[in-house]
Amino acid sequence: MNEQYIFAIDIGTRSVVGLLCRAKESGGISVEHCIVRPHPQRAMLDGQIHDVGQVSAVIAQVKEALEERAGCTLDRAAIAAAGRALTTRRTAAELKLPSAREIGEGDLHNLEVLVLAKAKEEMAREQESLYCVGYSPVAYYIDGIRIDNLLGQKGSSIGIEIIATFLPQVVIDGLFSALAKAGLAVDSLTLEPIAAMAVAVPPHLRFLNLALVDIGAGTSDIAVSRHGTIIAYGMVDMAGDEITEAIAQHYLLDFNTAEAVKVALNEQEQVEFTDVLGNKYREDREKILAVIEPAVEKLSRALARAIKANNGGESPAALFCAGGGSLTPLLRDYLSLHLGLPAERIGIRTHAHLEGIDYCGDELIGPEAITPLGIALTALKPRGEQLIRVWVNGQEVSLYAVQQTTVAQALLHCGMGPDTLGAEADRLEFTLNGRRRVLTGEMGKAATIRVNEMEATLDTELKAGDRIEVIPGTRPELTPITLGEIAAEFEPVAVQVNDTELHVPLVQKINGLPATADTPIHPGDNVEIRPPANVGELAAMMDLDLTQLAVTVDGAVADPSTPITPASVIAVSAVAGVAAAAAVADSAIAVTVNGQPFTLPAEQATLFYALAQAGIEYGEARGHLRITLNGAEADYTSPLKTGDRIEVFWVREQQ
Repeated sequence: MNEQYIFAIDIGTRSVVGLLCRAKESGGISVEHCIVRPHPQRAMLDGQIHDVGQVSAVIAQVKEALEERAGCTLDRAAIAAAGRALTTRRTAAELKLPSAREIGEGDLHNLEVLVLAKAKEEMAREQESLYCVGYSPVAYYIDGIRIDNLLGQKGSSIGIEIIATFLPQVVIDGLFSALAKAGLAVDSLTLEPIAAMAVAVPPHLRFLNLALVDIGAGTSDIAVSRHGTIIAYGMVDMAGDEITEAIAQHYLLDFNTAEAVKVALNEQEQVEFTDVLGNKYREDREKILAVIEPAVEKLSRALARAIKANNGGESPAALFCAGGGSLTPLLRDYLSLHLGLPAERIGIRTHAHLEGIDYCGDELIGPEAITPLGIALTALKPRGEQLIRVWVNGQEVSLYAVQQTTVAQALLHCGMGPDTLGAEADRLEFTLNGRRRVLTGEMGKAATIRVNEMEATLDTELKAGDRIEVIPGTRPELTPITLGEIAAEFEPVAVQVNDTELHVPLVQKINGLPATADTPIHPGDNVEIRPPANVGELAAMMDLDLTQLAVTVDGAVADPSTPITPASVIAVSAVAGVAAAAAVADSAIAVTVNGQPFTLPAEQATLFYALAQAGIEYGEARGHLRITLNGAEADYTSPLKTGDRIEVFWVREQQ
């Protein structure tokens, strides 16, 4: 680009606008020259280039006309991409620090890399071939508390929430191609709603809940501000062409004639035109308004719905309208109706109301000036969204530099995330009994990074043409962790059952469901390992059927929901009549307890049930209770089979 000027081009659906501006010492821009050229045919639809050759020809006309006026050569231009193709993703991420310490630039950069990688991964799952063109921080957090600036603060965790913006690669390629055919390179790229917002709602007004709708020919772009930032971008794929088409359909006009009729409605009480059959009309303005009113109402309803959707479901405090479509008759009335705002809260932005912009021409005198002026102003700013091209391992990458452009951003565009960069240990984070638990694997080997054959880091700043070489690092995967490995850290719990201390297994659950020892633990799982909390859980741990047993806790009759603690005194006995029923069961087994025969159902074939049926009297402890099964030491959960011999006796302790 000629260093004297900022060359901004607004490639619209109906026309191409070119501006030559100078930067003012006090800030802002002064517009020196302006050229507007319409597309001879409908080469663009809904903000998307459909005929690259035709669009590039019009761009070339604008470029050459400005070169002639200014006596200079132009080779680069600032442009904007249509909001119709814009996709946004609101994403948050948190970075845990090894210890509480002061937050530095490196920590902030790592956090941004993390959240951008997350946003790209989320979008890639939903739609392919999207290009991350930039992001706007919405909020920062330290130890869960929102804060304006992380740098210099102290904490153990930092967080960020962003609005990441994405465009289809075909949009970027189409814009580049159209400019290249006109002999221009892209100096900077922004989004049309960002450009419009830059001039219509400057930063010092964004503490107010304001909405901007930029109504073009093919699309209507929306941006909403609140709490000092832009909180959302949106788009409606309806705009001024909807009204033009309503006129064309009703009167059988070609599109350009219908467009001229629509424009004349703001200037004439009667409009003359000729339809495609050669019939001449001299129609009153009010009659044509009646024709377009349904289309205007439909457009305003769609705009109001989208504005509310991007503002948390409610209307903003005020609405600014920009773009040529905002001059459509009846539109403000219907926007007022559907948004529930008084008419004085809906205004039309023109260049006369803009801060820091000097423009005395007459080519752009209305709201259609907002976007091209915004493109020029955005290109001027230090944080202007510059596009640079670099190479990563031989692959060409176009970077949309919202802030300083670094190696990390280039690698993210190539899909190289933490796994590729290595060094950081793999982590497994889950909740154990309500508390956060983090297991860390072995440290990996960091990736080797070179820029133009010189050693570099993720923070190394890039310039156009840089060549980046990356040798991927290693990040050893954490060995899968099972529930049993975590449970091994806990001691078995002892409870008093029939005056005997009995060790029972622990309750083990993952995400509220019972799990076995070999169940793997995944990131985010809610793991529960604890003693049985009630009689029902105790019975489940001991494989007991409570329908066959009578249970008391601390002398009171208990049911499955009765709570228990290690200090509880629990007594269990067989329900009357169970033994007789068991005797006739086909699957019964026969055992002896202290020489007396007993019969048990197969499903109750454990020592616990056998002793309960035998009516062993525990009473006051008379020493140490000893149980043998076929002469060998046994416990309550030992399984039984027919013919087993059980002996129960007390062993007095030595005095």
